[in-house]
Amino acid sequence: MSHFLSKRKTLLFVAMLACCASAQAVDVDAAQALAKRNTCSKCHEPGRDATPFNKLAEKYRKDAQAEAKLVKHLTSNPKVKFLDGKEDEHKNVRTSPANDEAQIKNLVQWVLSQ
Repeated sequence: MSHFLSKRKTLLFVAMLACCASAQAVDVDAAQALAKRNTCSKCHEPGRDATPFNKLAEKYRKDAQAEAKLVKHLTSNPKVKFLDGKEDEHKNVRTSPANDEAQIKNLVQWVLSQ
């Protein structure tokens, strides 16, 4: 029985470390700089035309595929519907160097942490 509890505690500890490591992996300054360069807040701030970042985080919080979905969204010019019902193409996020997936994933993780 004690072996089972020990193994369970070890697994719990590893899971907690993985959770903390992914939370620490977000480079907030880099994500905010990328969002600023791409004028994301022009639409995604509260009171603007598109869903605010904190509402996007709520929407995707329990979705295991959230990161993949949002990376695709930010890189494929999908049609989006604004809060006022208007539709338009979402612009591609521009990174430096161009299309650096790590920068886009960092931005997505930052959005999801809001």
